[in-house]
Amino acid sequence: MTVSRVVNGDPRVKASTRERVQQAIEELHYYPNAAARALNSKRTMTVGLILPKIDYVLSEPYFSQLIYQIEQAISPYNYDILVVSGLHQNGKDLTRLYKQKKVDGLIIVGSEINDQRLIAISDNRIPAVLIHGRSELPGLSFVDVDNYKIIEFFVNHLSSLGHRRLGFITGDLTVVNAYHRLQAYKKALKDRSLPLDKTLICTGNWSAGSGYDAFLHFYGLSELPTAVISSNDHMAIGFLKAANEHQIAIPQDISLVGIDDIEMAQFTVPTLTTMRQPMEALASQAVDFLMESIKSEASERFSSILEAELVLRNSCAPARSS
Repeated sequence: MTVSRVVNGDPRVKASTRERVQQAIEELHYYPNAAARALNSKRTMTVGLILPKIDYVLSEPYFSQLIYQIEQAISPYNYDILVVSGLHQNGKDLTRLYKQKKVDGLIIVGSEINDQRLIAISDNRIPAVLIHGRSELPGLSFVDVDNYKIIEFFVNHLSSLGHRRLGFITGDLTVVNAYHRLQAYKKALKDRSLPLDKTLICTGNWSAGSGYDAFLHFYGLSELPTAVISSNDHMAIGFLKAANEHQIAIPQDISLVGIDDIEMAQFTVPTLTTMRQPMEALASQAVDFLMESIKSEASERFSSILEAELVLRNSCAPARSS
């Protein structure tokens, strides 16, 4: 019982006794039995981190940075993370991990539009938080960036440089953020009285390869866009490679912007103008929301919309006069 009290930080243990027990723990390399503690406390001390399609995670550097920030944010709570792909059986049915007593709650990254899995989470009162997603379902919290402001700023910035023919590369349009950014692009063009040309919208999937293909699409048009907004940096980097191969100069011929500010964005030629995601704040708020939701057994719902930070580099220039 004394050892248990020391391990669990019970203040009733004398300082001298605590010191002797800690010394014995170190000498014997003792670790508490997590399964036994879970039975006693009715807590697994583990959170399920649900990632989107595995090809996104493997190809997109942003996710590795976000996972690191979530791990850092959850460490002070003495929780561990169980990472699950959306394609795994426990990712397809998000109630399984909780019902099987493997996790106390869920952090879901990049949820899809009309994601039926979220309804089951809400119906079962499972503590959960979305990152880069939105939901009005009871008990389901979320943290996101203001996608509309990001795209609105870029449309205004590029139009102020004289650009009127603005291309747009979407992310995977089954994902909430990609859809919001496309809608923001359409609205911002309308607000600036700029023409909406559907041939200037190219559907990507977040990968550099889809950014490369987007350039080929624009290159095949009778008239190139003078500026392109890419829904993430990774696609912008693919676009840059294709432009270089076809002797189209960035930014002299086409200005280009991305979103995320991944590390590679500062090493491209030219360096990429982008919006820096507030990853530390996204992770810490999501974790804090989830811990509160676990305490309240999903009876409370929290939400937060954060601002991205502009990073001006060398990939934009005034439009050439015709």
